[in-house]
Amino acid sequence: MTDNNESTSRPGLAAQLWGAVKGAVIDEDPIVAARRAKMQGGNSPAPEAGAPMAAPAAMSPMAAALLAQVLARPTAYTALTEKLAPLETIVIDERTRYQAAYALIRASRSVEQVVQAIDMQHMQALESEAGRFAAQLEDKERSEIGARSQELQALTTNIDAAAQQVARLREDAEARIRQIEATVARDRERQALLAREVDAKRQELAGVQRQFDAAARAVEQALVAAKATVLRHLG
Repeated sequence: MTDNNESTSRPGLAAQLWGAVKGAVIDEDPIVAARRAKMQGGNSPAPEAGAPMAAPAAMSPMAAALLAQVLARPTAYTALTEKLAPLETIVIDERTRYQAAYALIRASRSVEQVVQAIDMQHMQALESEAGRFAAQLEDKERSEIGARSQELQALTTNIDAAAQQVARLREDAEARIRQIEATVARDRERQALLAREVDAKRQELAGVQRQFDAAARAVEQALVAAKATVLRHLG
């Protein structure tokens, strides 16, 4: 198997990763974990010969999908892992299994080449996938969030404008109410004044009526007396 330095990318990796993560809880970003492992690689103490290796933590669906993409290109390391896979159910000891798998490729691959393939090819593939995923995520954000953000902004603007219009209408209504109330207050004052004037005029006319009635009675009495005098003297 020959190494391939050209990146063989699978279309829609972001969609694959999003599909893998649906319904799953991601404990840690696999890209961050891989970077940390790379940085700590030279500082971690080597395990003693024959010492059992710690069992790797179970990968999340997203990490498994990303790892499959990063290991998709053929390298010295993938050549080793292809030989390792059939031995997992046969050779229990990990060290023995690795040695047996490497024996099958040592004619064309050195240990240094296997390690360099991890550091220089698969780690670079991981960096490339991280950049590609970020770009696809940005596209997804523009397509799924951009329209909603624009609608949200439009709704916010409309709501603010409506609130200002309501405030103006309320202010105009309150001013109109105050104007009407002032008019009603003036009309009430005029109403009370007119009611007093009407009562005063009625009382005045009633007094004149009483005076007229008294005068009419006096004239009537005078006429009755004159009639009686005429009849007495001339009748």
